Amino acid sequence: MEKMLMKSRKSIILFLILTFILSSICYFIYINFGKSASSITALLMWCPGLSAIIVRNIFYKKYKVFGFGKCNGKFIVMSILIPMLYLGVSYGLYWAINPAAFTGQVYSNSIGLMIYAFFSSILTAMGEEIGWRGFLLPKMSERFHYKYAVIICGLIWAAWHYPLMFAGLYQAGTPVYYQIPMFTVEVVLMTAILGYLRMNSGNIWPAILLHASHNYFDQMICGPLTKADKSVYYVGETGFLTVIFVLVITVFLYRKNRKKSPNL
Repeated sequence: MEKMLMKSRKSIILFLILTFILSSICYFIYINFGKSASSITALLMWCPGLSAIIVRNIFYKKYKVFGFGKCNGKFIVMSILIPMLYLGVSYGLYWAINPAAFTGQVYSNSIGLMIYAFFSSILTAMGEEIGWRGFLLPKMSERFHYKYAVIICGLIWAAWHYPLMFAGLYQAGTPVYYQIPMFTVEVVLMTAILGYLRMNSGNIWPAILLHASHNYFDQMICGPLTKADKSVYYVGETGFLTVIFVLVITVFLYRKNRKKSPNL
């Protein structure tokens, strides 16, 4: 048991070191070259996944670590519906309060491009989820009580975004003193939802699809449908309305299934 915990500790430390070293290269390129290098974000999102694959080949070569395989369809449906729910309700409420903010225009009128964008979202989300929920959260759960593992992993995931946020290249539009705390709260809550799907399904696909669906609906549909200088205070990844509804879903999921799942 002690050897297993030591291996787990070493693998977590190496994963984090590799993730932030690889990510730092992407940060440097994006921050120094700006939007002309925005395509580097796809590689950035794969830094956790690549790090996890390296660590797995060092410490767990004979084991299936990441949770790929057949998955109960219930969790697949939940992974797509949950982002539609909290984004749809929060943006819908904002549009109702501020009708002038509704543009009526999505990211593209091309069905082909929208389909391509969704599958692209799956591919990039996969890079993050292999690392954060495929490897890090299960390994953290071996060392800490699950709820603490969720909080720690959520804070690490949030901090991973900070360099681009401080540089004004991600979720811009609000002061840092508002942006960072609000974003961090939402990311920790999202980690709880993603973790719920990952640990209760025993599979990584629901986490990948929820992450991809969140990015897609927020960035390709709800975001473009909204045009207002102050909208980022209310909706999206720094919006308090979205945070409230993510919190409601998080509490609902955990209270409803607390007695059924030993992981909660």
